[in-house]
Amino acid sequence: MATDDLPDDPQRLEPEGYVENGVFDGTDLRDVDASGSRIIDSEFRDADLSGTNLGSARLMGCTFDTVNADTLDVASGSWLDVTVRASRLGGIQAYSGDWSRVTFRDVKIDYLNLRDARLSEVRFEDCVIGELDLSRVRADVVAFPGTRIDQLTTTATHLKRVDLSGARLSALTGLAGLKGATISEDQLRDLAPALAAHLGIVVAG
Repeated sequence: MATDDLPDDPQRLEPEGYVENGVFDGTDLRDVDASGSRIIDSEFRDADLSGTNLGSARLMGCTFDTVNADTLDVASGSWLDVTVRASRLGGIQAYSGDWSRVTFRDVKIDYLNLRDARLSEVRFEDCVIGELDLSRVRADVVAFPGTRIDQLTTTATHLKRVDLSGARLSALTGLAGLKGATISEDQLRDLAPALAAHLGIVVAG
């Protein structure tokens, strides 16, 4: 908490703004426009981020605890050393982002659009993701331990040291995009029919 034990004013967040050591505790940040801003070493706790615009924003050393958002725009953003914990998020537009050392832990996400993003050292731990779109993503050292993904899209991805073995996958689009990923034996068995179809293999009954 800030030195005066009061949460920061939402008006600190503005387009092309600068916030350092901010604490937004229980703050209503609905529809706030902080696009293009720079936010450093700041905390968001029990905050409502529905409709918040953090597009093209640069976040460094920030944490999001028990936040919620029906929709959230973080497209083309740069995230470094960011953690999101115990939160409920609806549709997240994160396409063309650049994420490094980012962790989602115990977070439920309806839809996460990471198309054309660059991911490095990103983890989704014990999360539930309805739909995850990794189309044209470049990813290095990404893992999903204990995470359920209902629909995964890996069209034209470039994966390196991406570990899907700890995830529960229900549906997959873009099978060729899995090149460079690690999967478990159980996942391989589940994917066998799709792999055969992709390769044109006829399996005799």
